[in-house]
Amino acid sequence: MLDQNFTGKSLLRLTSINDIIRFKLGRKRSEYLEKLELVAKKIVDDGCDFSGLTFYEKRGKKIFKPSSLESVYSLRRVNKILSRIYKVKQADRDTITKQISSLVSDTSRYSIVKGDIKGFYESIPRESVIAKVESNRILSYQNRRIVKQVFSCPSVSTASGLPRGISISSSLSELYIREFDRYVRALDGVYYYARYVDDFIIFCHTKTDKLLESIEKLKQLDLTLNYKKIKTIHSETLSNKHPENNGHLSFLGYEHFFDSDSSVKIRISRNRVRKIKTRIVLSFLDYVRNKDISLLCLRLKFITGNYLIREPSHPNESSQGLMAGFYYNNKTLSDLQQIKELDKFLMKLCRSKQGSIYRTIGATDMRSICIATQGISFDKGFNQRKVYEIAKNEFSQIKDCWKRESNYEK
Repeated sequence: MLDQNFTGKSLLRLTSINDIIRFKLGRKRSEYLEKLELVAKKIVDDGCDFSGLTFYEKRGKKIFKPSSLESVYSLRRVNKILSRIYKVKQADRDTITKQISSLVSDTSRYSIVKGDIKGFYESIPRESVIAKVESNRILSYQNRRIVKQVFSCPSVSTASGLPRGISISSSLSELYIREFDRYVRALDGVYYYARYVDDFIIFCHTKTDKLLESIEKLKQLDLTLNYKKIKTIHSETLSNKHPENNGHLSFLGYEHFFDSDSSVKIRISRNRVRKIKTRIVLSFLDYVRNKDISLLCLRLKFITGNYLIREPSHPNESSQGLMAGFYYNNKTLSDLQQIKELDKFLMKLCRSKQGSIYRTIGATDMRSICIATQGISFDKGFNQRKVYEIAKNEFSQIKDCWKRESNYEK
């Protein structure tokens, strides 16, 4: 039987290093557990007060942010339980990317339709989803009460659909759109369909205009396609011989393209490369202000290398915990030439004796930077999976100067 109880241990499994810093949970596991036991008891005894729920706007969308310990952990725990009960979970980006790479290499003729669902979270009829959850008595009263409480709080109740940024919205949205996923997979001529939140891709042998007509079933779910982002690609154009498509298929932050030997390679999308380069440049520009060479090196290690973001649930097990970083965020990258290009960009900034960065920082400081940054590279981060020890209190300091970075492709 599924354990739906709130305990210190169940909450600890949902805890990241950032949480330990943000909520000052302590210095060791026993201290984390002690504090989380109190949080669990408060949730069970008093329910959860979501009146402090705030939001900010990003690209015209409201992103909600729970602030208290109780609100953060109650939502995470309920989301975990919902995903177990309904067997719903967000698709894995790396798995989809590998599958697409394999499909693109197919020599037969096919068509691809990719696009996204307009205002995905905001368009989902909240009442319908909540009613479905309420009718399922497998979910305990305690957890149903938390779902009711979060949707009843003033800031959320006046917003439409499911609130972005709230963890349970992920499972509830997957539950709602599951019927549509099954419908598309069953369409004649469709032999592959994948969706990652609101982005979807379809491989088919049928005419794409007929397929798009069939996808209009979304309207029955009160959802609509974002027609500006719908793109149709035919297999014969996925070649460097066809410049009108630039010889690549872009999806979920990766580009799939045919190499000179006709093999399919995967590279990081141009927008994501731009984001990486922007972070490097902003790190150098912030050095001009603070003259902190150790912080500059730490930021470059964060960008190029890997680091721990969640410790193992049990300290004695062999698991290394949850990792993140350049390798772990780009596991499916197969175009290793791109690694060399990124290192070339970094080395040019560190060692060039010309350009605006060099003039701004000055020759003396640039010599010190050149020495201090030796050994920091994307090659080590990706090919050697170099892991750097980053203290819990250093993450926010590292990211502070990147608040100005431009938005980038998913």
